[in-house]
Amino acid sequence: MTKAHSAAAARSRRFSPAAFAWTVCCITAFACVATSIAFAQQQDTEKRGAANAEAVILSRGPYLQLSTPTSISILWRTTEATKPVVRFGTHPDQLDQSVPLSSILIRSAPAAGTEPTEPLPTETVSDATPALHSAPAGTVQYEALLSDLQPATKYYYAVFDGSTTLASGAEFCFRTHPKPSTIEPVRIWVLGDSGTGDSRQAAVYKAMQDYVTKQDRPLDLFLHVGDMAYPSGTDAEFQRNFFDVYRSTLQSTVCWAAMGNHEGKTSKGLLGIGPYYDAYRCPTRGEAGGLASASEAYYSFDYANIHFICLDSHDLDRAPTGVMSQWLRADLEATKQDWIIAFWHHPPYTKGSHDSDKEGALIEMRELIMPVLEAGGVDLVLTGHSHIYERSMLIDGAYQTPTTATGVVLDDGDGDPQGDGAYRKSKGLHAHQGTVQVVAGHGGAKTSRQGTSPVMKRVIVENGSTILDVEGDTLTGVMVDRNGATSDLFSIVKRGSVTPKIVVMPRTLPPFTVAIDKAKRKKSDATPFPKNATQLINPHAKWDYLAGKHAAEDWTAIAVIPEESEGWKTGKPGFGYGDGDDVTELKKMKDSYTVVYARMEFELAPGDKEKIAELGLAIAYDDGFIAYINGEEVLRVGVKDGRGANAGDVKSHEADGYEYFPLPDATKLLVDDDNILSVEGHNVSLGSSDFTLDPYLLAVPKKLNAR
Repeated sequence: MTKAHSAAAARSRRFSPAAFAWTVCCITAFACVATSIAFAQQQDTEKRGAANAEAVILSRGPYLQLSTPTSISILWRTTEATKPVVRFGTHPDQLDQSVPLSSILIRSAPAAGTEPTEPLPTETVSDATPALHSAPAGTVQYEALLSDLQPATKYYYAVFDGSTTLASGAEFCFRTHPKPSTIEPVRIWVLGDSGTGDSRQAAVYKAMQDYVTKQDRPLDLFLHVGDMAYPSGTDAEFQRNFFDVYRSTLQSTVCWAAMGNHEGKTSKGLLGIGPYYDAYRCPTRGEAGGLASASEAYYSFDYANIHFICLDSHDLDRAPTGVMSQWLRADLEATKQDWIIAFWHHPPYTKGSHDSDKEGALIEMRELIMPVLEAGGVDLVLTGHSHIYERSMLIDGAYQTPTTATGVVLDDGDGDPQGDGAYRKSKGLHAHQGTVQVVAGHGGAKTSRQGTSPVMKRVIVENGSTILDVEGDTLTGVMVDRNGATSDLFSIVKRGSVTPKIVVMPRTLPPFTVAIDKAKRKKSDATPFPKNATQLINPHAKWDYLAGKHAAEDWTAIAVIPEESEGWKTGKPGFGYGDGDDVTELKKMKDSYTVVYARMEFELAPGDKEKIAELGLAIAYDDGFIAYINGEEVLRVGVKDGRGANAGDVKSHEADGYEYFPLPDATKLLVDDDNILSVEGHNVSLGSSDFTLDPYLLAVPKKLNAR
């Protein structure tokens, strides 16, 4: 066993005597510092209260992880070493139990406090003290295991530095899992692709909170299907875009998470190392129900009468012979629960911001993993990655590429109890009785759509999240959008004996077409277009754009999230006025401003960028523009000096159709996963009679680049 694997195993067990000895030595080494800090903070607390003490040294949490019927883990971070103490009890004013020091794992940041993009060398990790992958210098993380608890019982807890309170109050609480097979109401919040840190993410979160508050029915579980920390899943991004945002929920509700491709930029599923694995503590030994996986990348757990399965769709082998797939088969065979809910990041079915018929990871999850799950009786599959909300009919056996609805739909109704009726299955677990697929990648990232998957019954291009309620034999799901509206409702009822029957001619959604208010532009004769080019960004796709204000200096960077509060909007190009041929008309531009900023993300799967011989910009423009790929300028036409507010000497040019401009050096700037094309359009003067900015992006494949 490697040291890295040993470290992962050490996280999910109590301290050994050697580990305890190390802890004592660590605390002794810091005794003088900790004592003086504790004394100063205790005096400060007496004057200003516990809240001020928390602000001084508590840098993350406390938050909950890895709950079972008899145990739970409480994690928190401080900016320097402390004397960790956790007290708990069944009443907020009577915390009469404490966690022994031997049950608190202490982890420290790398000495230099750096944030590497690759895992630290395994030599820096030991069995006794698994170091944090990356965190601010001086950071110490504590992972306290509370054990010998009573099932289905509410507890309150508080965290201290010695006798100094760091976090306490009635809001710091948890409820242990009920025993497996228990029949009781369960509420689950499902969120995906949320980690932008912007107003869309905040609105989605508030809408969920308002929904559960109005119903006076709190959450029992929080499932995140990945991409919780854009753009690269670094420790700082986790803090800013996840822990700071959802703090009030995380301190009382466990988040069970699946790693997305953005977390995968700095975390590695095979080794279980990175900021993602620092943040979460997942079951590896079957301690929460299900079979031991020996990996935090994929796992299972039970809650009441539900069996949950989390998979790593990003960087682990999906083949039937792979370790994850073999574990999945065994886990499905072992469970005796009434319901099976599986979740991971890459959707088997989608036509949102991603296409499950064209991308390798999505195709493999459909062709290789879905047959295993459906043979095991899975009821519901939850995914993200595609920035949209999509929900399927009751389907089984849809493994083909491209996806088809022929011969795979068991119920083509809307699943609404007040509409066509709930989807029905037999009581218990049965192979191939139908699955509902939900793509919930709309938690904060900009939503978009490029088509309609034939198995889908609902497609909603709006930010939001999904709330599931399971009560005995009935599962109900609602999509609550960012404005608090219930945009979708479906139910699955498992009762009696149901004989599945294929719907011969299922009622499917109509094909999706991009609505364009004006006639499509034609290609200009001014520049020849390349043969065999593919579109990385389609004409008339929805872009983020800013008009009437100047963008921040770093607006072209992929890490920047356009904020509505700063004036950013979404719209389809062309952007402009005066000619009557622009889709998004800028009616206030004339005599008011001369610059329009636009940006659009595009994704490249691993290996795709190596296949591109040339990037090319197709653009209709009036009068000049500057283009950027991943923050670097790649093309300047008609703008002699400066950029943005400081641009000068703009030459007049009429937009008579799309012209093609090769970007020969831009391929060097491409990266796997998310990339961004940014274009700023400039008008020749305030009083100009017209303006147009209408770009899209082409890729010329290698060996086929003749123009």
